[in-house]
Amino acid sequence: MSLMHVRQIETHVRETYSDGWVANLSEDANLSRLLARYALDLAQPVQANSDALQVEVTDHGDDGGIDAVAVDPRTNLVTLVQSKWRKDGKGSFDLNSMNRFVDGVRNLSEIDSAGIVSCSAEMKKAVSVALSKPGGRLLLVVVTTASEPLSDVVHAPMNKLLGIFNDDPDSDPIAAFKYVKQSDLFSSIAQIPREKIDLDLSILEWGRLRDPKSAYYGRVNALEIARWFESHGESLFSDNIRLALDNSEINDGIFRTAVSDPELFWYFNNGLTILAEEIDQSIAGSVTRDAVNLRLIDASIVNGAQTVSSLGRAMRAGREHELKQAYVLVRCIEIGGDEAPDLARRITRYANTQNAVLGQDFVFLDPEQHRLAQELRSLGYTYLLRSGESSGDVDSSSVIDVRLAAVSLACASGDIGHAVTAKREVSKLFDRDSGPYKTLFNPQVDGLYLSRVVEAVSWVDYTLDKELESSDGLRAGVAIHGRRIIAYLVLKSIGHKKLRDPYLNFKSELDEIPAASLSLLSGLVSKFPDNAYPGNVFKNRTRCEELIAELSIAGRA
Repeated sequence: MSLMHVRQIETHVRETYSDGWVANLSEDANLSRLLARYALDLAQPVQANSDALQVEVTDHGDDGGIDAVAVDPRTNLVTLVQSKWRKDGKGSFDLNSMNRFVDGVRNLSEIDSAGIVSCSAEMKKAVSVALSKPGGRLLLVVVTTASEPLSDVVHAPMNKLLGIFNDDPDSDPIAAFKYVKQSDLFSSIAQIPREKIDLDLSILEWGRLRDPKSAYYGRVNALEIARWFESHGESLFSDNIRLALDNSEINDGIFRTAVSDPELFWYFNNGLTILAEEIDQSIAGSVTRDAVNLRLIDASIVNGAQTVSSLGRAMRAGREHELKQAYVLVRCIEIGGDEAPDLARRITRYANTQNAVLGQDFVFLDPEQHRLAQELRSLGYTYLLRSGESSGDVDSSSVIDVRLAAVSLACASGDIGHAVTAKREVSKLFDRDSGPYKTLFNPQVDGLYLSRVVEAVSWVDYTLDKELESSDGLRAGVAIHGRRIIAYLVLKSIGHKKLRDPYLNFKSELDEIPAASLSLLSGLVSKFPDNAYPGNVFKNRTRCEELIAELSIAGRA
């Protein structure tokens, strides 16, 4: 059946991506391009199917080993594809093609400087920006109409590359690999239906909407929800934009609340949204608004995957007693009818795109921040304390937002650990309990000092951004990922005493920053460890300290 499957796959990609056919390429080369484009769609989570997704097919004779690229700027997921069309459907992916793909990934991700990057300058920049942000991830996909699995020999170069990206045991993996062969492609076009799930639940203190769609809402016991996850697992989220996030900060927080403060869970949690083809209400016990029993036919949880999976985790940990005391806000929406698919997509989209409350948003309640805002105002600066706050028509050079302030103070603190945190996870800088927030923002930090460190860090960023216009490979990678350490070293050389001196000719200090930044960049590149990913090295305090030590030794030699 192999040849028949290939023909059906060919029909699908020809019909779906007909506008991607290039006249001067061979039929097999064009089919490989269309297959690469299809692989991008297969790899994207549901939420990436939007106008924000940047997609580029690069498959041609001199493509540098990468046939297609996609970047989702909202999730910072970068997908890179290598595609091989086998008309006969036999064999497997070959070692030479795998090596070319690995080399292309190394070059595009700025581990190496040698090699060809065939994607556009705009796409290359989008990849760099996504991978430089906290949570930036790589999905590496090999897709082929060949039918055999990868051999260990062919898999080895990819395993070695993944080891470079994922060598920080304290961080979630940066890169993942997926091999998509003929059977996977055939299954994807066969449109295997998702599992149909019916849920029974009791809603306390419930209410109902009848128009324009029937919906029920109220509170549901957490143990009941945890049992759903035990019975159905991630099939509950088949229409959600994301599955459960393993070992995430959000999940840990939900779990802690469920087991430590179960009686407060309803107040702290955002709740669930469940869509169902049909909702049946039991007559018994539903005369009053105290409780109602519902059966949800063909149900899917489209918002609240992390809550459900965390409650399931608590149940597996033997915390049923605590779960019995916890309740979750739940709304159930009936979406039957001709408009059901479109309505379901819209509800899923909007239920998952409401603005999240970030840790930094709570700084608005801190009197120290308002003191700094007042002092900065007297110096001619506008200080933005809330996410999304606008400065109006004020010159951007005189605007400081609290996120930039935290990063700059971390780089100026003299503690390399804070500078690493500024690279690794900026949100941790606003953690009042276990983070450095009170060290960074305290009565000893005045408006003049803050404005100066912000200006210095901004000069470092500007200098390195300009350098990126003419740099690639490792130098570009260090310029992107190492800038917090470079800023830390620049500010350390100026010193706290000067930065706090109101009589300092600060402009003369700023004039020295471009040359100092580029000198440090060159030094870090020259001492950078072989086969290391800059995004990992500069998120690890020990490795940064070792690199700076090497740089200091070289400077004294």
